[in-house]
Amino acid sequence: TSDLPFSDATGPHRWPLRSRQAPVGLLETAPGADPAVLECLTALLGPVLVHLNRQEVSSQQLQEVREQMTHLLSAGELLRHLDVEVLLVKILETVLTAVRAQVGAVLVPDARGVLKPRVTWGLQQKHIDHILLADGRRLAEVVAAERQVHLFDQQEITAKLNLSGLNAQLTGLLALPLTARDATKGVVLLANPEHAFGPAEQRLAETVCTMAAIALDNALLVQAMVEGERLKQEMDLARSVQAGMFPTSGLKSGSLVVEGHSRPCSETGGDYLAYMERNGLVAAMIGDVSGHGLGAALYTTMAHVITQQQMRSASPLETCFKILNEGLYHTQSGRFMTSAMLHVDPATGEFTYVSAGHNPLLWIHGGEIRWLESCGFPLGIMDGGEWPLSSSAILAPDDLLILYTDGFPEAINDNGEAYGEDRLVAQALRAWEEKMSPTATMQLINSDVDSWMVGKPHGDDLTMIVLRRG
Repeated sequence: TSDLPFSDATGPHRWPLRSRQAPVGLLETAPGADPAVLECLTALLGPVLVHLNRQEVSSQQLQEVREQMTHLLSAGELLRHLDVEVLLVKILETVLTAVRAQVGAVLVPDARGVLKPRVTWGLQQKHIDHILLADGRRLAEVVAAERQVHLFDQQEITAKLNLSGLNAQLTGLLALPLTARDATKGVVLLANPEHAFGPAEQRLAETVCTMAAIALDNALLVQAMVEGERLKQEMDLARSVQAGMFPTSGLKSGSLVVEGHSRPCSETGGDYLAYMERNGLVAAMIGDVSGHGLGAALYTTMAHVITQQQMRSASPLETCFKILNEGLYHTQSGRFMTSAMLHVDPATGEFTYVSAGHNPLLWIHGGEIRWLESCGFPLGIMDGGEWPLSSSAILAPDDLLILYTDGFPEAINDNGEAYGEDRLVAQALRAWEEKMSPTATMQLINSDVDSWMVGKPHGDDLTMIVLRRG
C-alpha cells in the first residue's frame, strides 16, 4: 500500500480506503456520486480488501506448503530405491522439480575418490569442470570438502565465480552436498531456475538432499553387501577350483612314499604342487608364484594346465620347464614363478631335478644335510632360457627329500624374527631320526612354524612335498 498515490487522494473523485486507520487502497468514482454513500462504501471496502488479501496470501502459502509436502513425499520415496543407478536418476528428478531448476547434475566419488557426474540434465562434464570459484577452485569439489551449501543469484555468479571457460549461460546456481554419517556421498548442482533461487528454495533443496543422501548411503551399503557376497562366492569357487588342482591323496610306488600339502595365507594362494607316477618314474613339482590372492591363483591355474599336459606326456624335465616358461611369459601379467621339479626311480632311488630360482631342496641323506640348489632363472620373466638337468643322485633307504616354498623359512613372528632354514632343518632331522612318515613330517614342521608365529597369521602360503624312501 505504500506505493499507492494517497497524496493525490484529495480530489472530488478519489476516496482512500482504510482499515484500522491504515491506507489499503484507493477508490476512484465518476462525477455525481453521493458523498454519503461513498463514505459508507469506503468504510466497508477497506476491511474487505484486507480480508481478501489475507485470504489470497493464505491460499498461496497453503499451495506452497502443499507443493513442498509433495516434494518431501517424493524425497521420502527415494528410500525405497536400492539400485544405485536408478536412485541417482530419481534424486536428480526430485530435486530439479522441487526447486524448478532447468538443468542439474548429481556427482558421486569414483573408486579413487574423484567426483564424477553420474546423472546429468543439461550439465555436462565439460560444463561442471569450468564452474569455478573466483580463486580457481572447482565449486563441486569445494562443496564436497566443506559440506556447505552454496547459493548464487545472477549478480553473485558474476562477482564470485570464474566462468571464463564455460560455454553456457547461468542465471542462478545452487550447489548442495549429499552428506550421510559425516561423510560426503555426492554433490548436487542445480542451475537456471524458472524463478530466482531464494532461501525457501534452498531450505527445500537441503531437506530433499538430506533424504537423498540417506537413501544413497543405504543403497551403497546394500550394493557393497551384494558385491561382497558375489566376490565371496567367486573366491569360494576359485578356492574350490584351486584345491581341485592339487593331489587329493599321497602316492606310494615301491618303497617310495610321497605326500604334499598347501596352506594359502588368503582365500586363494599362489603356491603349486603336483606329483604323479609316469613311465615307471615318480614326478614331483612345487612352485611359488609372485604375489598373493586371486591374480596369483589364476597364474597358478595356467601353470597347472601346462604342467599337467607336460607331465602326462612324459616330457623331459628341461623341456617341461621351457614350455611352461613360454606359456607364463606370454601372459604378460608381470608375475613370475619359482619352481622345482624332479624324477625319482622308486626301484633304485635314483633322481634328477631342475630348479627355476626356487628355494634349495632339503635332502636328509643318511643323517647328513644336503642342499640342492637352483640351476636357472624363475619362470615367466623372459622369453627363452635354459634349465639344465642336475647330475643324478641316489635317494637311499630312510632318506627324506623335502620340497618347500619360502613361506616356511620367511615366516616372521611378532619380534620380527624369521623362522629360518636352521629350524626347518632341525625339525626335518627329528623326523628322519624318528622315521616319521611324509604326512607326520609335514605335520611336525607345520606345527613348529605355527608355534613360532604364536597365533599370528602367516603372510605367505605354506606348501610342502615330502618324499621318503623306506
